[in-house]
Parts: sequence; structure tokens; C-alpha cells
Amino acid sequence: MRRRTLRQGLALTGTLALMLLGTATADAAGSDAAAVAGVAVCGHSASQPALVQGSTGPAVREAQCQFNLATKPGKYTPGQVDGSFGQATGRRVVDFQRCAGLPVDGIMGVQTWAALNRRAAHPEPCVSEGVAETPNASVCGHSSARPTLRRGANGVDVKEAQCRLNLAMEPGHYPPLQIDGDFGGGTENRVVEFQLCANLTADGIIGPNTWAKLVDWSSRNTYCEPPRPAGYAIDGVDTAKYQHPGGAPIDWNSLRDAGVEFATVKATRGLNVTDEYLASDLDGARAAGLAVAPYHFYTGTAPDTGAAQADRFIEAVRATGYTGQRPGDLPPVFDLERTDDGTASCPPYATVGDVTAWLDKVEAAFGRKPIIYTQKSFLDACMGSTPALAAYPLQLADYRTSITAPPLPNGSSTWLMWQYTASALFDGIKAPVTADVFNGTQEDLDRLANR
Repeated sequence: MRRRTLRQGLALTGTLALMLLGTATADAAGSDAAAVAGVAVCGHSASQPALVQGSTGPAVREAQCQFNLATKPGKYTPGQVDGSFGQATGRRVVDFQRCAGLPVDGIMGVQTWAALNRRAAHPEPCVSEGVAETPNASVCGHSSARPTLRRGANGVDVKEAQCRLNLAMEPGHYPPLQIDGDFGGGTENRVVEFQLCANLTADGIIGPNTWAKLVDWSSRNTYCEPPRPAGYAIDGVDTAKYQHPGGAPIDWNSLRDAGVEFATVKATRGLNVTDEYLASDLDGARAAGLAVAPYHFYTGTAPDTGAAQADRFIEAVRATGYTGQRPGDLPPVFDLERTDDGTASCPPYATVGDVTAWLDKVEAAFGRKPIIYTQKSFLDACMGSTPALAAYPLQLADYRTSITAPPLPNGSSTWLMWQYTASALFDGIKAPVTADVFNGTQEDLDRLANR
């Protein structure tokens, strides 16, 4: 990264800067001298007058906060929000004008305010790029208190949290929250997403640990993204309809260019759900050269349904052309985990017999031993630590950053894939995605994918 040379003359006196308002600059027309109605993106003030060095008050706070939201995509470290337009704020005006491709004059006029309102609410990539600098304590300017917050809370502390969540989470994948001081369902969901990203207990409550991580990430010049495990060269992703917000397609070629080598694509759930993107994602991943597998989410909410669930999976994936034997075909994947009904409980009718009924039918249909996606903790808590599945290759989920490999279930000697996060970000996917590493070489992956 290169450090930019700042425009000369930023340290203007208030008098000289005010004189400039009367000149024929691109942004500082005479009409800017009066406050104009703007958008209080940060919740400080919708009054947006022309601002120069020496200005103070809520409008300056609003501008300073919006600058932080609008310039962070350009790796600018969020600046201090203190309501005082000094030299640092003057530099940030110039930073933003460069970021947005505006004429650079260091003055907050109508054109700069309008661009700032737009880009703070919907951040875009910057023309210019910043660098990491010393973090600032106040990057939103609402409150320095850190009370425990949960759904139903309201007020300036909630505004502070919402603003910091917007600064911490990459806006292309996490659409910015409205900073309105109301801790509703949208804010609660975003807290959970942040907690997953920051490797915290995902309870939707902003307590001391979440505040500490939130303050840290919101003050940096980068967004929250979980670290990738070291020592594993091959990357993969797991996709479903959730990776298609608003029907957006996945750019599989972009994923391949980013180093993704394999994917598992959701096919079916239980007895009656087929993912609407099954065919397009299988085809797209294959066309981009990825090794790809379809997966089935086992429900276990009724007795002895494993075989019937297998029949539905087999029918759905065969309809896409998947055989398990083509070059690029990975073995099918059986998703064995807690219920997805919001209770995260053990599937009430999950038994070894019902699970193996699915595994046996699918293996017979495709001539490939299925991969089981699960966790040691699930098998221990919900299936009595059974060793009966130890012969199957494993895709293990464990999001802890404190480990170097996922713990093995009882009886298993190794793992094949490690799903290490639910919060990976790729330009080719418009939503966060679960990501994996492969426990082997490229030759091992090619062999598993019939290549």
C-alpha cells in the first residue's frame, strides 16, 4: 500500500476557509452556506450545513461518523468522532473526496454531503486507498458506555452498537443496519453474525466480550473476517439458497480465481425440500473447474425416514446429471447435525440404524462411500458417542480459532474436510459462506474427484 501525499494548505484558518465558500469551486457554491436537509445516516443530525475547519457541533459529528462508514471500504482507519472540525477532519474530507472521485477542496458542501450520505448508507469501493493507523476510541460518537444490550433495548447505546456493527462487518455481504437506536430483530441477527465472525458465543446479546471485539474490529481499517487455518493448502465452500440473496447468482469463476478448489452444494432437506439452486450451482461449480458434491440435510424428526430421505436425494441429484463417477464429482455428503428449527436440539429420531439406511442406499446408487458432515460434540451429545460411523470420510465443523485441527469423533482416525467458519467472504458470493480446508494434497483431491 502506498501513503498518499496530502493536499497542501489543509490547515486553513476558519476565516480563509469561509472566504472560499464564495468562490467558484465545484463544491462550495454560495447556496452551501445554509444548512440543507440531509440524511442522518449516523443518527446525529439531518442538518447538513457547509462545514470548514473550526466548525463544531452535531453536524460535524454526523460528517465524521459518515466519513468512517464511507471510507472504510478503502482501508481508511476510522477517525475520531468528537464534533470538532480540526486538521484531522480536514484530511478526512480530502480522503473522502478522493475516495468518491470528487473535486478535492477540503470543504463540506452540498456535493460532498450528497455523496457522503449515499456512500455512508451504501458503502462502495474507493478510488483511493488508506493505510492502517492508530485506532481511535470514538469512531461513532454516540456513547462511551458499554452496557449489556439485547433485543428490546433502545437509545444512544444501541445507536453506538449499530454504528460499530456497520463499521465491523463488510457491507457488500452484510447490508448496513439503520442506525436508529432500536434493538430489533435485524440488529439481533447482525449481532449473531458478528459473534460468529469473531469466534464468540452466538447469543445475540452485546455483553462485555462482544463489546470488546466490536470496539476492536470497528476501529480497524479492515472488516471482521475469521482467520483461515494454517497448514492446509486447499480451500472449499458450502453453498445453499442463503448464498443467493435476492436471487443473486454465484460467480463460480471468481471463486476459482480466489483459490477455491472444491464445493459442497445443498441438494435436499428431509423428505420434501429440494434447494432451488441445486442444479445451477452444481453446473456452475463444475463448469468453473471445481470438484463438487451435493449434500443432504438429514432431519430425523420422524422415525425410520432415512431410506425415504435417501430416495428423495438420489432422485433430485440424478436429475441434475450427477452420477458420482464423472470427472469433478466428489462423493455425496450426508449432513448430520442438530435441528435447524431454531432450537438446535438433537434430532429426536436420529439413530445409527436410520442414518446407515440413508448411507447404504446412497452408496449403492452412486458407487461412492458418502462423506458425513458432523461434529464430535453432536455425536457425543445426540448419538451416544457411537463409533459406528468411523469408517466414513468426515467433513467436520468446528469454528474455534484456538485449535489446529477439529477433534475426531469416537473411533475415527482422521478427517477429510474441516469447516472452520460460517463467515467467509468472497467477491463471487453476495453473502457470507461456510468455508473449509481439505486435509490432503491436490493429488488427493483430484483422486477423490475422479480426475
